[in-house]
Amino acid sequence: MAKWLCTVCNIYVYDDERGDPATGIEPNTKLSDFPESWRCPVCGANKDRFVQISEEEYWQKAKAYINFTEKKEVKKGILVGVDNLETVPELKQEYGVPLGLRGIGQGLTYLANLKALSQYSLRERLITKHDDPVIATTFLGKTIDMPVLGAPMSGLSYVSNVTEEDFAYTILSGCKLAGTIGFTGNTSRDYVIHPAILAIKRVQGHGVNIFKPQSQKVLIDLIKQSEKENAVAVGVDIDGAGSVNFALAGKPVFRKTFDELRELRESTGLPFIIKGIMCIEDALAAVEAGADVIGVSNHGGRVMDSGPGVAEVLPEIAKAVKEASDKVLITADGGVRTGFDAVKMLALGADFVLAGRPLAREAVSSGVEGVKRVLEFMKNDIRIAMIMTSCNTLEDINENILLKEVRR
Repeated sequence: MAKWLCTVCNIYVYDDERGDPATGIEPNTKLSDFPESWRCPVCGANKDRFVQISEEEYWQKAKAYINFTEKKEVKKGILVGVDNLETVPELKQEYGVPLGLRGIGQGLTYLANLKALSQYSLRERLITKHDDPVIATTFLGKTIDMPVLGAPMSGLSYVSNVTEEDFAYTILSGCKLAGTIGFTGNTSRDYVIHPAILAIKRVQGHGVNIFKPQSQKVLIDLIKQSEKENAVAVGVDIDGAGSVNFALAGKPVFRKTFDELRELRESTGLPFIIKGIMCIEDALAAVEAGADVIGVSNHGGRVMDSGPGVAEVLPEIAKAVKEASDKVLITADGGVRTGFDAVKMLALGADFVLAGRPLAREAVSSGVEGVKRVLEFMKNDIRIAMIMTSCNTLEDINENILLKEVRR
């Protein structure tokens, strides 16, 4: 008998032989024989979103799923350990360890992010004049203590008992306390007032709202609401066009044309961000459409399998953007776990680095103080990396401090 995993939540597992009394499935029922009305009890996905898995992986996931169902209403927490397909699930998370939510499909794009960064080493250089590194910088006119920002994330309410608004607020507030700026994500859950709008209001506008590529009408309305709450910036993550959660929720998302992006840019006086760039063509189109910031990102590997890692494509995109405009800022995210990873991204051409999963883990389990703590760890890493590579300013961080592994 076969064993199956839901590829949307990456939490629920099913064994043909055992069945699932909790959802009305008798023992010895094949997945193919499920009624069409059946849905995953964790995320609502239908049976078409399941893939067959090995006996070993089933038992790893089964333990995690049991833990999830028993504890999610008792204590805030995130399922751990299945993010990195090359590791055995752990009972707890530590700084620098992946969060327990792997990428879509086989997780190849997620792994590509990790592998792309791991190909680079930092080149130690110490016989130089010592100055204490200057890590502070400015982002869209706002002074921040380091070039690391909180990535836009949402959907944590599906795998924990934190609300979307509280999660967004925790990221924004934790980033603010750490001396930087957080982004909010776009939930697929129903709402009266968007959780990101409520969260940005609670922090007096100290944050950036990023929305999925929904209809122009919906997006412009959300942009106007963000503007009213004095957000630092607003934007759209165009790679959200592949969002499974939005499709399941019956909320259509779309690829965007050049003219549509220009319309969004012209709809606001706020700085405008186009995130989800993974090729030179899109990068140059975003610059021409008027983006103030482009985000090199593959959605953490959660919207398309078998894609390249961000660190693979970042150098060529950064070069093309800088040649086209010296005013457009570049952010990058994907596989960033520590400040050392952030320094690699900066050396590869990013102006700012977004941290996602490490902050999500702490936001759910430890709240605002947890987010602040991880960012402080990252800031200290950046300082150490700059000292050990003889970089006294952020401008000193470039490809010369990197050593790339030669593939054989």
